[in-house]
Amino acid sequence: MSDVRVLNILGRDYSIRACAEEEVVLAQAMQLLQVRVQESQQRFPHASHQELLVMTALNLCVPLIQQEQRLAASLERINRQLVDLP
Repeated sequence: MSDVRVLNILGRDYSIRACAEEEVVLAQAMQLLQVRVQESQQRFPHASHQELLVMTALNLCVPLIQQEQRLAASLERINRQLVDLP
């Protein structure tokens, strides 16, 4: 069963439906987002809320892309090693 949880980001409420299994991850994501938005506010004090959210989203995406690239490179190395096995 999913419960609706209200998250407040930059003074605006967002209703998000989450099942019990997702609740912990959602809380962690919310906490991370709040921290990163605050960092963006410090770096760009005159940015609008929309600009802060966009910059924060971009800053969150960069490490994700880098992690995906490292994972793909690791999988490629493993596959090459498996092919080279006698």
